[in-house]
Amino acid sequence: MIKAFLSHSSKDKDGYVRNVAKWLGKDNIIYDEFTFEEGEKPLDEILKGLDNSSIFVIFLSESALSSSWVQREVVEAKIRLDDESLNKIFPIIIDDRLTYEDVRIPDWLRDNYNLKPIKRAQVASKRIHNKLRELSWSKHPQLKKRNTIFVGRNDHQEKFEERIHDFDKEKPTTIIVSGFSGVGRRTFLHRALYKTNITECSNKPSSILLDRNVSIEDFILKINDLGLVDLDKNIFSLADKTMEEKIQIIHKVMDSAYNSKELIYLVDDGCIVNYERCVSDWFVEVVDSYKKNGFPIFCISSRYNVNFKNRPRNESFYFVELNELNSNERKRLFKQLLELYEVSLDKVSFEDISALLSGFPDQAMFAVDVLKDDPATKIIDKIPTISEFNTDKASILLNKYENKEDVLDFIRLLAQFEVISSDFIFSLVSEEKYYPILERLAAEHIVELIGLDGEIIRLNDIVRDYIKRNRIKLKEEVLEVIQSQVKLIVDSDDVFERDSSEYIFTLKEALKNNIEIDEKLLIPSHYLRCMKDLYYSKGNLDRIIELADIILQKEKSLEYRVLQDIRYYLCLALAKKKNRRMLSEVQNIKGDEHTFLLGFYYRLSGRLKEALEKFEIIVDAKYVSDRAKREIVQIYVQLEEYDLALGYAKNNYEGHRGNQFHTQAYFNCLVNSENAQKHASTLKSLIENLRIIDSEQSNEIADISEAVFLAKVEGKEVEALDKIGDCVDMRPDNHYPLLAMCDLAIKYKNIELLTEGVLRLRNIRKRKNVSSRTFNKYESYVFALNGNITDAIKVIEKDLSRYPQESKDRIIRSIRECAKEKS
Repeated sequence: MIKAFLSHSSKDKDGYVRNVAKWLGKDNIIYDEFTFEEGEKPLDEILKGLDNSSIFVIFLSESALSSSWVQREVVEAKIRLDDESLNKIFPIIIDDRLTYEDVRIPDWLRDNYNLKPIKRAQVASKRIHNKLRELSWSKHPQLKKRNTIFVGRNDHQEKFEERIHDFDKEKPTTIIVSGFSGVGRRTFLHRALYKTNITECSNKPSSILLDRNVSIEDFILKINDLGLVDLDKNIFSLADKTMEEKIQIIHKVMDSAYNSKELIYLVDDGCIVNYERCVSDWFVEVVDSYKKNGFPIFCISSRYNVNFKNRPRNESFYFVELNELNSNERKRLFKQLLELYEVSLDKVSFEDISALLSGFPDQAMFAVDVLKDDPATKIIDKIPTISEFNTDKASILLNKYENKEDVLDFIRLLAQFEVISSDFIFSLVSEEKYYPILERLAAEHIVELIGLDGEIIRLNDIVRDYIKRNRIKLKEEVLEVIQSQVKLIVDSDDVFERDSSEYIFTLKEALKNNIEIDEKLLIPSHYLRCMKDLYYSKGNLDRIIELADIILQKEKSLEYRVLQDIRYYLCLALAKKKNRRMLSEVQNIKGDEHTFLLGFYYRLSGRLKEALEKFEIIVDAKYVSDRAKREIVQIYVQLEEYDLALGYAKNNYEGHRGNQFHTQAYFNCLVNSENAQKHASTLKSLIENLRIIDSEQSNEIADISEAVFLAKVEGKEVEALDKIGDCVDMRPDNHYPLLAMCDLAIKYKNIELLTEGVLRLRNIRKRKNVSSRTFNKYESYVFALNGNITDAIKVIEKDLSRYPQESKDRIIRSIRECAKEKS
């Protein structure tokens, strides 16, 4: 069995080493109080323990460096490392008085290892556990080599060196390297720091992930995971602390990093640098108010560039913007990857594939993965898959697991988390079964292993969004296991000792399910994450409003961005409930999002003309244009103005081919256009795209679309009605097939089928939230087909009163013509 030898001074047992040993457990360690037999000579026991260990952990302190026993253990460990009977040495600094420069630390230990301070025993135990886990499993051999490949960026490197070595300026406290995800930000950042001797660690470091939802409170929890300092009770009741108190806590961690020359690497997806291309106010205040300088503490790879006019005007910040690789750099990267994986290509094939590559390294890596897999398939037949990578990454990445439900189930599980610790995941599923799967997914870019020792799992954003958007669900038994684990953690005494990813997820889930939580554990982003989860999963709108009202009582202590996001989701929930309180709450939100929310409320309230006016104001505005275009398509489709919707629908689809709802909207606009037959090939490709997405909902939409295609393009009434009838019977509790059945019944003036559809809709309309406007429309056509024009128009008169006049006239004309043709 793989074990860790804990080398330490007896003076460090209380309060640190004994706690590490307790958390790791007897089965995983060689530790005197657990292992050494009474009556045996200590040296014999030590040597036997070292012979039975795979990792040698040394806790470095003043006491340890003064201990002859510890010195002897280090010498014996080095002998075993050199003859390869010991796999690893893991040094940990646990003493504030000690730095990695201490002359008593052997040169070989200082020069070859990244000596890090870890002041929290729980963090040390996790890191030792992760190193034991890593030895238990064979990593994909090329994965680490691949991560060291680097091309280009020479101009950026030169400018970086000039800035760092500029004697007229202090070294920046914060370095921000920005660019699109996958462009090589972290690799450049680490290489630049290594070449300028800021870091002596040649291995690419792991990072802390910060998404848009991360608030200053989350940030504190996440940097606490580093264990640089023991924050102890400082992290209780963060929501009640003033901004100044929170910044002082961060400065305490910065002091520890500064004193030990420790870099804090951050991957920023919208927290530090937000989507408006500004550095968050609270982070600027953290850096500007920090008194020490001369060493970069925060090293950030950011998703967003910071606009020049928004950059802080001081020497504490240094910004680097990376663009995509140029043509020659792509070829060099592609060639190195081919050599790494021993894939041979002739010159023509190399040039053909190189021409397809974008400036993002991940496509080159994907191309090599495609080429090395399935050698029986000709290269020319693999080219379409490589070329489509940028437009449909998620389905392409998942396609190879089409018939492997265990892998797909694991990916669906990971999609429930923004990031999560491997410890938490393997509390839910078998580590023996799923760790090898995790390794394979990491090798194929579907997941990324980040954190201090690769212990934090992050599913590819595109894949996670794809699964969430298409509402691909977890099995009920897995959901039950997650909730059971959440309850277990909430009820435990060591919630704060867990990794921040576990803590943040657990508290969010507990809030969502109304589990009682000690208020001192909660922070504002728990409420925000919970509200977003409920909203996008079509959860309880009343709960969203309730959570917003609770946290808004602490409005004065909330940072601006979190406060705005909480209000935004409050307004969305109020709008969906058609609650007029929304009109007062939205006054707290300024700018384009204010306009969007008003338009959203007007659309849901049936005030379509006013909604259109609002959305047309912001259709080209930054940050909200995509949302506005989606809404405009919905309004025009509702008004049956398909030609007006077509341009927007096509644009939405081409930008998001993996989105089933954009595909459906584009299909509906084409199939209902004046000459649907001329779009037959495009319509077929849209149905095929829905099949490729392959979620439960996309397949339902595809079935409905096939029935509509048979009716409106091929003119096959019997086959179309059979197809939609099958779809209704297969999904008796769903209203979407019923809506399509009613539409086809109207097309064919089939009063019996329409009457049946309306009756079935009436039975489920409240449960399925079918709008009164939709129901009234079909009921109106029932009257019309029975020749009762007066009642037909009366049923929808109120709904039509808020329609634009042209749309109102056309719908009434359609109802009259339907009645006339029937008579």
